[in-house]
Amino acid sequence: MNRRTLTVIAHVDNPSIGVLAQAADEGGWTMSVIGPFRGDPLPDIHQLEALVVLGGPQSAYDTQAHPYLVDEVRYLRDVHAREVPILALCLGSQLLADALGGRSRPGDSGLECGFIEVTASGAESTLTGRFFSFHSDSADPPPEAEVLARSDRYLQAWRLGTSTAIQFHPEFDRPGIEALLTLEGPKLRQFGVDVDAVRDSIPTDGPPPGRRLLDAWLDAVPVRNPVRP
Repeated sequence: MNRRTLTVIAHVDNPSIGVLAQAADEGGWTMSVIGPFRGDPLPDIHQLEALVVLGGPQSAYDTQAHPYLVDEVRYLRDVHAREVPILALCLGSQLLADALGGRSRPGDSGLECGFIEVTASGAESTLTGRFFSFHSDSADPPPEAEVLARSDRYLQAWRLGTSTAIQFHPEFDRPGIEALLTLEGPKLRQFGVDVDAVRDSIPTDGPPPGRRLLDAWLDAVPVRNPVRP
């Protein structure tokens, strides 16, 4: 069986994508991770089979500080136009909103950090559950988008055509969450987050919370025939 290529845009070195990496590997995908923030070129759209856009500490609307995000937004618009499946996570979801006619912005409900209850708006059962979230920015989706899920504070998922935006982090495994809490712990405590309580709430049994969601998305990606040079 030929393995397909899953292109992943990262916004930090060594991103925490343990659940995504395992789901992709077991689903017959090889991941290609690129970092435009460090100068990596965006890949040829004609070669894409599926695209995941990860989170990061940047704000999507702060293109003056992060000018490469302008190119990413333009790229996402073009990828969407070619109907290549996109899964955009956290910062990625905000960039996708900017690309498709929505708007990234500071969140109006403050920092959302820890495991949150997400409720699907319809029959998307993989979006109902308890997931890890870490963000203070948000986005207004494109007017034509279908709202898929919410928490009690933020919009958590929407879809437009072949593009899906997720505000929380299905890709993080336990080591990834623990590493983030260790790195950001002092700052989080200043915002009143009980970091130890968040760490204690990380599930220790069963599959990671986001695995079923990622499996379902990967399984739904149609087989494409990329244009060969």
